[in-house]
Amino acid sequence: MSSKNKKIAIYIDGSNFYFSVKKTFQCKVDIEKFCKKLAKEKEIVKINYYISPVGESNPQMYVEQQKFFEKLKKIKNLKVVFGRLEKRKRDGNVYYVEKATDVNLALDLALDAQADVYDEAYLISNDGDFSEAVKAAIKRFNKKLFYVAIGNRSSISYHLKKVATATIKVDQVFISEVKI
Repeated sequence: MSSKNKKIAIYIDGSNFYFSVKKTFQCKVDIEKFCKKLAKEKEIVKINYYISPVGESNPQMYVEQQKFFEKLKKIKNLKVVFGRLEKRKRDGNVYYVEKATDVNLALDLALDAQADVYDEAYLISNDGDFSEAVKAAIKRFNKKLFYVAIGNRSSISYHLKKVATATIKVDQVFISEVKI
């Protein structure tokens, strides 16, 4: 199969992606351009973006996130997969914890490999917890899975680098071509 005919799926851990880009490059990126640059000439059959909606308890952030979701809806083959935010309290302080996004991503990565949805997949996250799902896609279903690493040496996942087919390190040159 020529590289042009390979089916590509891209799995984006939304919060991890956003904060990694913001911390490393101090900018925002055009998700569509980012994905197309990753896939090069290959056919993108699926882009899943995993995120938890902030809810209306933070009106300004809610409005910004809704605008972002509207932009995402315009990207061909992109699906937003929602987790949830759970309210927690510690020492009188309220904070929120994202739940279900990682499980949804890991399941989709493995089940899509099993269903032969893709030939190659790109995982955009520095979360080493995905390493078992990556290993399953590669070993059990004979897929190529690329870890897209964003950040410095301390934020990049050793576990993902170890199990992925290859690691694609996003650098300043890459970002300069896809930033907003």
